[in-house]
Amino acid sequence: MTDHELFMRNQQLSTEFELYLTEHPELEEQIPDNAMIVLLPEYDKELSNKNRELALKNREEGQPVVYVKVHALRTSRIEGLELQFV
Repeated sequence: MTDHELFMRNQQLSTEFELYLTEHPELEEQIPDNAMIVLLPEYDKELSNKNRELALKNREEGQPVVYVKVHALRTSRIEGLELQFV
């Protein structure tokens, strides 16, 4: 996986995680301040392994770590769409 692919896959995953937290604020309240959040997509083992590796490398001493196992990711959050041509 190239650095660009890593970035793009994590960008999509982190955006979806932020949206999920918006819909489930009780989860956000459980995350300690200054915690390193490590997204581990179960559907993408390569990305999951890379994120775990990067977390171990970049974690500050004493920093809490929260592993977030993501079971699945929808293709699109858009549930309805219409194009209007003018």
